[in-house]
Amino acid sequence: MLVLIPPRALLLTLLLALASLMPTPAPAQSSCAKSDSAAAVSIRQRLLAWVEASNRGDRATTREVWAPGLVGWFPTAAVFGDSAAYAAAGLRYDRSAVGGTVTYEILIEEVAASGPVAAVHDVWTETRRLPGAAVPVRRVICGSELWRCQPDGQWRIARYVSAPEPWAPVR
Repeated sequence: MLVLIPPRALLLTLLLALASLMPTPAPAQSSCAKSDSAAAVSIRQRLLAWVEASNRGDRATTREVWAPGLVGWFPTAAVFGDSAAYAAAGLRYDRSAVGGTVTYEILIEEVAASGPVAAVHDVWTETRRLPGAAVPVRRVICGSELWRCQPDGQWRIARYVSAPEPWAPVR
C-alpha cells in the first residue's frame, strides 16, 4: 500500500529528523565563569581575598562575599562564644571590654562547581588576641558553603554551616 505524504508534512518530518541528529548544545555556563574549573579558581580567590581583607580590618570588602538572603548556621552555645574565648585566655569576661584583634587562616579542602552553583568545604583557623591576655586564643572551624553566581557576575555565599571547635590558648 502506498501512502502519500503531503509535501508540507514531509518537509516537517525531515526537519525534525535532521534536528534530532544535531548535537545538543552544552549547558550554558554562568556569567561568573567560563567553566566549572574557572569557577573553582574564582571562588578560591574570593575566599583568599576575604581572609586578607578581614585580617587588615576591611569590613566593607568582607561584606562583599555574602549573597542577598544569606542563610547560615553557626552554633550559639556558650562554649563557642566570646566568654569562652576570654576564659581560654585566662581572663574574666566583660561584655563592655574591647574584643581585641581577630585574624583568620584558611585551608580550602574542596571546591566542586557546576554551572551557577558550587559547594565548598574549608577549614578556618580563627585567632584572637585579647587585651590583657598573655597568649592569644585559637579555634578551628570546619565550614561548608553553597556559593551561587549572582546577577552582577560575582560568586557569593548563599548558604553556610560552621562546626567550630572550642577556644584554646595558643601554646
